[in-house]
Amino acid sequence: MRFGLAIAAVMATCAPVCAADLAVKAPAPAAAAAPLSWQGFYAGVTAGAVIDASTVTPQLGGTFLQSDPVKHAIQYETALGGSSTGFSAGATIGYNWQWNAVVAGLEADFAYADRSQSGSEILPSLVNPGQFIVKDYALTGDWFGTVRARLGYAVGATLLYATGGLAFGDGGTNLFIGGANGAQYAWAGSSSSTRWGWTVGGGAETRIDAHWSVKAEYLYVNLGSSTFPLANSPANPVPEFVIAASSDYAFNVVRAGVNYRF
Repeated sequence: MRFGLAIAAVMATCAPVCAADLAVKAPAPAAAAAPLSWQGFYAGVTAGAVIDASTVTPQLGGTFLQSDPVKHAIQYETALGGSSTGFSAGATIGYNWQWNAVVAGLEADFAYADRSQSGSEILPSLVNPGQFIVKDYALTGDWFGTVRARLGYAVGATLLYATGGLAFGDGGTNLFIGGANGAQYAWAGSSSSTRWGWTVGGGAETRIDAHWSVKAEYLYVNLGSSTFPLANSPANPVPEFVIAASSDYAFNVVRAGVNYRF
């Protein structure tokens, strides 16, 4: 009897101590992972499609404005071009600042872009029945770059952003207008230069780990317009019929990219 009471007393004394010991040895819950920061320098590469929307439009002058101006305007002053798709690839560098979920940054990129397009148009003459007007054109561009601001909002590991800023790139035009089936008139001219303009767009970028991220992005790029004269052919019977041309350079970029954060 006395032995049983002694065992009970020892167990009663040990119970709180053993329970405390078990509590100390229980594993602590895992700490939540810190959100990935977007702040800092990064660099990367891009690849995708460039969809050219550039056009060239003849502009009449001289005697064209005095002799059947409406008919001449209808058959000459129509925009040529406006659609082609090519490949684009380039490199990007930038820096981000972050305040909670808001991310702002500056980004610059330079890319190869095949924006060339060409074609022909043949129209019946409205002024000289039985004759035809032939228009041959080519619009060219091989590269472009941008310097842009970015403003976005981080949702989990993904940054949704809008972007816009300065754009630059090359742009060129060749245009020939002539007659067929007995028509003697012909004009030809070209223009090529480095052009400056603007861009706007947006995208989504997702972090893979502390250094790498992938993105999808859309940009609209407008490099402005240029006007140049077309030279009269020496065979033109009335050289006072004058034509110039106005080129508008614009294109869309749809691309994917990979960035590395330092």
